[in-house]
Amino acid sequence: MSTTPLLIAGAARLGFSAAAGGRVTLLRLCRTDGDNLARDVLRPFPDGIEPTELLHWPKGGIYPLIPYSNRVKDGTLLFQGKRYDLPAHPDAHPHTLHGHAHRMTWEAISQAQSRVKMRYVHSGGAEWPWPFSATLEIDLEPSRALFLLCLRNDGQTPMPGGIGLHPYFLHDPDDRIAYDAPIDWPVTADYLAALPRDCPDPAEAGPLPPGEVTLYRSGWRGLCVIDRTNGDRIEMRADSVFSHFVLHRPASAEHLCTEPVSHVADGFNLFAEGHPDTGTVVLEPGEALTGSMTISLGTADAASP
Repeated sequence: MSTTPLLIAGAARLGFSAAAGGRVTLLRLCRTDGDNLARDVLRPFPDGIEPTELLHWPKGGIYPLIPYSNRVKDGTLLFQGKRYDLPAHPDAHPHTLHGHAHRMTWEAISQAQSRVKMRYVHSGGAEWPWPFSATLEIDLEPSRALFLLCLRNDGQTPMPGGIGLHPYFLHDPDDRIAYDAPIDWPVTADYLAALPRDCPDPAEAGPLPPGEVTLYRSGWRGLCVIDRTNGDRIEMRADSVFSHFVLHRPASAEHLCTEPVSHVADGFNLFAEGHPDTGTVVLEPGEALTGSMTISLGTADAASP
């Protein structure tokens, strides 16, 4: 692939690649305090990635989670009394992982200097039995980027649906993280979700504990604040469709993922088993699920608006 195109807003830059799964490849924003120096917010996604490499994607940028986030247990989806077998992902075997749209070629259907709209159309098949279409619209401003993600059921029968966005933020182990999501879904050894409980730790800003940290939370209030050791404050805001929140920081601490998602890991199967509050949405033919997110850059000593 050639060098990815850029959105431009003042000194801010956003790289994207429709061919690489509708990805954001880099994001540089200016602080809201008037500093016109654009700073990297994300760990960049490498340029020149071939489509065959997207199965084991490099960890960087932002990609859409379509038509669901996280795992489907054992690749077996139960929905309205029927069983659907989905191919396991080799990095999560025997489970699936993050849908398949981020491994497919999208199309940039409209583009201006600071705005782009990308689309992916799935006609049905082994990866997902229902046809659907998805769009990701991105608007860049000097100090923030706005994302609008939409999943539409293009089939003739109902389907379960989920959406999410998966950013890889630059990270230092001493960065202070704050989010308010009071319901914890304990993470199993193979990254599925156990049944929920009240959150065991308060929503207070602070560094993450050493080593790998993986959290599945719900009841999220739609705000995550990252105060970086370099003085940057990253604010990620999402609307109420994204009532679930995933945080993942590998043991290497080389990046931080804070993911707005509409449902919990394996939520469709938990929903089929009768468990409430999984975030599962049933999309009737022609119905769509839409959610928005913004990422903005300020200073760590500034009060949140």
